[in-house]
Amino acid sequence: MRLIVYSKGLYSTWLYYAPDRLAFDAGEGISSILGNKCFAIQHVFLSHGHADHISGLIGLINIRNSGMGDTEKPLTIYYPKDNWRVLELIAYIARTNSKLSYDLAWIPLEPGDRVELFQGQNPRYIEAFRTQHTRSELSLGYNIVEVRRRLKEEYQGLSQEEIAQLVRERGREAITTTYPQKLFSYGGDSAPIDPELVEGTEVLCHEATFLNPEDRETPTHSTLEEALEVAQKAGVKRELFIIHISSRYRRELAQVEEKLKGLDLGFRVVLVPPGRVCRYD
Repeated sequence: MRLIVYSKGLYSTWLYYAPDRLAFDAGEGISSILGNKCFAIQHVFLSHGHADHISGLIGLINIRNSGMGDTEKPLTIYYPKDNWRVLELIAYIARTNSKLSYDLAWIPLEPGDRVELFQGQNPRYIEAFRTQHTRSELSLGYNIVEVRRRLKEEYQGLSQEEIAQLVRERGREAITTTYPQKLFSYGGDSAPIDPELVEGTEVLCHEATFLNPEDRETPTHSTLEEALEVAQKAGVKRELFIIHISSRYRRELAQVEEKLKGLDLGFRVVLVPPGRVCRYD
């Protein structure tokens, strides 16, 4: 999977998903930590306009204009439509970076919008979905979806030889059907995601600002218990990444991890330590 994650609740959150050369959010430090990997990023998908999720764009855009890499590679940034904080940042960057050496595009998105990532035998696309963070602004989560093929139901009991014969006679497309498979789902830092929106995903990245439910004062963030519940209801297949953990729990993470190991969840839970750059393969 090749994922780099940095998330410290209130301070900064960003993820670099290497297989599709994209970033989810861009909090401070993204360019200084990724270094020349910044030039690999083709798309940035913003969940909302809070500073800890967008302030790193200033450095990222500047580095791609003058760093040690291909300074002509285009960059596209997607954001929740009409988000006034992002619109203010767009105006600031336009005033202070009037001579970029590459094409920079800003694309507003709404729930249900799709962005094509890859065309080929198994095309992939991003699909945006609504999350609940602040009442006055649209916030988005994102699914990376791959279009796969499988045998039509009426052929699934046949032997390999029989299937091969059908392919020769009718062609592969005639005996197969396509279906969408969510590879990776990201929800920013929000209230619990609707499980139906990330159903069947292989990997879910869900926030859990509060490991202890009693510490939460407002419902704009999630608890660990809620994140686990979302993952179970959604039928997550491989892994649940927990991000945006409050720094108050730094000393408790080891104990929480031990408790999670004893649960039969059907997927692995990864707690991303607050303020630490984490790399996963």
